[in-house]
Amino acid sequence: MVYVAVLANINGNLPALAKALERIEVLKEEGYEIKKYYIIGNVVGMFPYPKEVLDTLDDLIKANTVKVIRGEFDQAIAASDPHAEGPDYIDKLDYPDHIKKALKYTWEKLGHEGREFLRDLPIYLVDKIGKNDIFGVYGSPLNPFEGIVLPDQPTSYYETIMRPVKDYEVLFVASPKYPVNAMTRYGRVICPGSIGYPPDKNHKATFALVDVDTLHTKFIEVDYEKEKRLIEEKIKREGLPEELVKILYRGRV
Repeated sequence: MVYVAVLANINGNLPALAKALERIEVLKEEGYEIKKYYIIGNVVGMFPYPKEVLDTLDDLIKANTVKVIRGEFDQAIAASDPHAEGPDYIDKLDYPDHIKKALKYTWEKLGHEGREFLRDLPIYLVDKIGKNDIFGVYGSPLNPFEGIVLPDQPTSYYETIMRPVKDYEVLFVASPKYPVNAMTRYGRVICPGSIGYPPDKNHKATFALVDVDTLHTKFIEVDYEKEKRLIEEKIKREGLPEELVKILYRGRV
């Protein structure tokens, strides 16, 4: 059987991404034939490794291994004026102060080249896995960045989400941060969960492994608990807000 791996919400968290890629390699050694990876935003965001994450993804893109689309925070950086001299425009965005400070840090660390990398990322994913046409977006089909697809909803809810892209067999979304695998009369809605942004302290990072023929989906846990101390130390060393440490251990604050 052939699979694709679907990841989301890296949020500039390199140790978490590295552990996820390591887990994928272990799965390959166990016999899973994983042909392709999809990353459906946020590539960067709150955590202090934005350039390192982009360097890792750039290598995978050049190897034709991964397809990446923008998420909400990626868009906040990519939408800036390419000739802007600084990230002060972020102060006008509707985010809490700790998110604004993290995004301004990311803007600075990426530099012109990194910001161009984000601008080159598409907003939507359109591809074929096996005989199945797939559509991917960070938020929802009608609102790609601010749209939210909630977990644990009735089938009718997911049918409403899926209807605008009903010509596709699968809709990948990143927004809930919790895993979702909902079958509707139009197709399947899958959220892989979150790699770098913990939903809450009781949920591990996850990504989705999807059988390209049957669309059977399993969610793979990723453990980077031992690396969190190093991430915490870098957050403090870089002078980033204390709220990011709380998010690292407990999820949204």
